[in-house]
Amino acid sequence: MIGRYISRIGNFIQLDLDYYIRNSFYLITARGVIMACGLLLSVTFARLVSQGTYGQWNYILSIIGICAILTLPGMNTAITQAVATGHDRVLIDGTKQRFKWSLLGSLILAGVGLYYLLADNTELGSGLLVAALFLPFYQNFASYMAYITGKKQFDRLAKYQIITQVAAILVTVLVIYFSRNLTVIVVAYLLSFSVLRGYFFRVASREVTSQKSDPGAITFGNHMTIAQIPASIRGHYDKIIIALLLSFTDLAIYSIALAFSEILSPLRSIIASLIFPKLSQMDKKEAYSEVRKRWLLVIAGFAVIGGILIALCPYVIPFLYSQKYAASVLYAQLLIVSVVISAPVQIINKALFPSQRRIKDLYKLQISSSVVGIILATVLVINYGLLGAVIAFILMRAFSLFYSLWLAGFLSFH
Repeated sequence: MIGRYISRIGNFIQLDLDYYIRNSFYLITARGVIMACGLLLSVTFARLVSQGTYGQWNYILSIIGICAILTLPGMNTAITQAVATGHDRVLIDGTKQRFKWSLLGSLILAGVGLYYLLADNTELGSGLLVAALFLPFYQNFASYMAYITGKKQFDRLAKYQIITQVAAILVTVLVIYFSRNLTVIVVAYLLSFSVLRGYFFRVASREVTSQKSDPGAITFGNHMTIAQIPASIRGHYDKIIIALLLSFTDLAIYSIALAFSEILSPLRSIIASLIFPKLSQMDKKEAYSEVRKRWLLVIAGFAVIGGILIALCPYVIPFLYSQKYAASVLYAQLLIVSVVISAPVQIINKALFPSQRRIKDLYKLQISSSVVGIILATVLVINYGLLGAVIAFILMRAFSLFYSLWLAGFLSFH
């Protein structure tokens, strides 16, 4: 009976509600577990180690994040699209391509690690050298998720993600509890994820019996990666500049605020993941009509959830992380506003444009938003400290929203 009502409502609003409700349940469950694990890890760090050490941890993750662009993360989008159209072999070919380029990322990480060792910062230096060793495995084996997404096997994807996240984070938390040594913690974290992702990649790759590949998909994956370079740099630039211009303690405070505000972000990824395979099978006119009708509803829904989170910030953050992170409350509230503002951007950026292979528009959006964000972060952090970093984030995301809507043709300024 419920199924019939859902079907009728879906027909009325011209949306496959059964597909979205059923598969969003799996993805929301997985994201909920991932968020809980991330919360457990951050709370463990906040309560058991100093703010300076937690800041260094986030600094290492940010450098890994920038170097990870050399693992060709855009190949995941190409793999999903190719698998959705029957070209399963792209999982193998695309991952091989990723491994080749990831060696360069490892070399850069090793170089930065050696710099810090020579500067007598043993913890940072050794942590980055460990990251150099694990980068190819930690990043590239995650390609299996793109394959499963292309198959629309969201229940299976959720199961694999939950197993990986729970096991890896529990190992890391136990190491933090018993060791408190940053290098050992980095080893535990990266090794756990690498082994688990490697196992599930092996499971997925054994299913690829067809030799039907798509050379164009590899080229598309390369282009998608290039399009992501500015955003990848911008995504970690704020943490790096805070560490370099302010302090690791400031970075710890900022990281807690950012992590709490990003509670809403997985919901954007879920929507984009569900929409992308469907948009890939639509013609251009139908795909744009599908997104145009609903971007305002996305913002409205995020605004309601965001308002609740803003009200909870003053109570939840000190309770979870202790009073030494009370300064994170205001920054978290402001950053939640930026998440609400940019709610439709990920759908356009990661679902609509890629599904239609609008590479030039992706370049325009990624480059312009990132350049604006980097300039704003640099100027405002220098002049206003942590508050400047938060204001820069809000302004950058507002710019991304209006520019992405304009590129998609949903807004006109004439």
